Amino acid sequence: MSDPVARPAILLVEDEPMIRSLIQRMLEGAGYELIVATNGDDAVALARERSGPIDLLLTDVVMPRMDGFALSGHIASAHPESHVLFLSGYADESGPVRAGLKHTRHAFLLKPFTKDALLGKIADILSR
Repeated sequence: MSDPVARPAILLVEDEPMIRSLIQRMLEGAGYELIVATNGDDAVALARERSGPIDLLLTDVVMPRMDGFALSGHIASAHPESHVLFLSGYADESGPVRAGLKHTRHAFLLKPFTKDALLGKIADILSR
């Protein structure tokens, strides 16, 4: 029997294993359905395979091979319903990250963040 209350699905993309694991525990504890990828290529493949919605792409901005900005474009083409929340610890130090964030309409959260800050930001985005 299926759950009568659908849980929001979050595609979490983070290349750093410790950070990915921490965020994953936070989100699972909050009851979200998680799809977890270690890089942009894996995330694109998982998104293409998924028939259900992806309510939120939660992605690091700075990753090898494909940054979060490029990834968000790929995900939007496969899942236009998806909201985006970018994460980065480099926004203050990186010109390209600052420029990319300035030109996007998507939400952003600076690392490090608290569990309450992350869950609050996600709730705010998903309530729109």
